[in-house]
Amino acid sequence: MIHLQSALGQSTVEGSFLQYGVVGVIALILGYFAWNQYNRLVTKNDNLEKKIDALQEEMMSLIVEQKDQLVDLVKANTEALRDLQKLVLEYVIRGNQHQH
Repeated sequence: MIHLQSALGQSTVEGSFLQYGVVGVIALILGYFAWNQYNRLVTKNDNLEKKIDALQEEMMSLIVEQKDQLVDLVKANTEALRDLQKLVLEYVIRGNQHQH
């Protein structure tokens, strides 16, 4: 405050306080609380974005894992159907051979 008074001159500082008075002090206090609230919200927003990024990564890894399991299941089903078709075809061919 002393440095500010010497830089601006005593009459300027006193004039500012006298001009704004209690309203100026209240405005300064409200500005301080608003700035702290803003910083708190920015920090909270940054933390939430980090959580969202982590959840998206986890979700993508689960999707890839499930997709891989589904691909393996489809391959196994395809092989089982192919084997079933072969068995049915062999059964039909053997049945036809026995009839002749």
